Amino acid sequence: MAKKHLIITNGTVVTNELITRGTVVTIGDRIMYVGNEEEGEKIKKAAIPGVFEIIDAEGGFIAPGFIDVHMHGSAGLELMDGTEEAMRRMARYLAKSGTVSFLPSTVTAMKDKTRAVAELVANYVGADDEAEVLGVHLEGPYINEKYKGAQYGPAIRPADLSELEELYAILGEKLRLITLAPEIPGCLEAIRWLKGRGVTVSIGHSDATYEEAIAGFEAGITHATHTYNGMRGLHHREPGVLGAILSYPRIWAELIADLVHVHPGAIKVMLSSVGTERIVLITDAVQATGLPDGEYMLGDQQIFVSDGAARLAEGNLAGSTLTMLRAVKNMIQEIGVSIPEAFTMASSNPAQSIGLKDRGRIREGNRADFVLLTDDFEVQKTIIAGKVAYSAD
Repeated sequence: MAKKHLIITNGTVVTNELITRGTVVTIGDRIMYVGNEEEGEKIKKAAIPGVFEIIDAEGGFIAPGFIDVHMHGSAGLELMDGTEEAMRRMARYLAKSGTVSFLPSTVTAMKDKTRAVAELVANYVGADDEAEVLGVHLEGPYINEKYKGAQYGPAIRPADLSELEELYAILGEKLRLITLAPEIPGCLEAIRWLKGRGVTVSIGHSDATYEEAIAGFEAGITHATHTYNGMRGLHHREPGVLGAILSYPRIWAELIADLVHVHPGAIKVMLSSVGTERIVLITDAVQATGLPDGEYMLGDQQIFVSDGAARLAEGNLAGSTLTMLRAVKNMIQEIGVSIPEAFTMASSNPAQSIGLKDRGRIREGNRADFVLLTDDFEVQKTIIAGKVAYSAD
């Protein structure tokens, strides 16, 4: 049966502003029209029966679907399990929570395990009810032991171009993002090598001085991993990694907005210096996401989840149980940003940060990725590339 195109009506369309009682029309996987109710009614009347499916947003929000560029697991499994079932369960869970695409993230691991995970991602084929796997985010292994956080210490190592060449040969453009510490031996050369192949490089788990961080930015770093967490902080006589991120004009700054990893006051400091146009909301979600408190794994290490916060036995935070929807709600309800600003940080900014130009905004010509929400922000439908991937009905 031929695929139906979509006319989505009777909702508030979230663009740079809010279009009340708006309409969005898709043809195939592209957005063809975004406008108001009057034009939408004309389009509905002219639509050929059987060609278009009309979806009533029932007065809720028609918003850009979330893009999560940093998550490790959910629904009881994680990328480092190294199985197709883990990928599939994560991708289905994400679609149900409004995320349309994502980068599953590694943790620091030995070479053979990292290579096996790369092969899994490179060969994975998703289904229509799953969030799209955009590639992989390598979090480590070229990081600083001092700020390893929940990363696996024995596998931390200096930058290795031969290892990167092998991983790039497996993944190609699916090697989307890598977190490293620029002060680690070999990392500046690695940054330049990665930049030359279109890989986004992020500073994280780093004890770099302000000057070392800036040198990394000048070499090609354009992204910062979970800002505030896992990095040398700001001191007025040594601004450190954090000071470099907050002051440099061309860095996309990740933020875990669970209100546990970063105090609301520190989020407001970040907003005042970086601005909503450069903040990238992420979850850093682990396999416990969507499940009760208890004991779980993050790579090779056991983690303990209590009141939704994940930690190692010694107390270090170990990822989160956050969803992108919860992050957006926190930014709106607890921090006070506008609805369009919150969705920009959860959709458009993540897409741009890894070089995707046609994602994350509801505008004509972009890919048709949406989340339909009730007026109190409950997911009703997730639409990926013009197809309904999840429906609460």
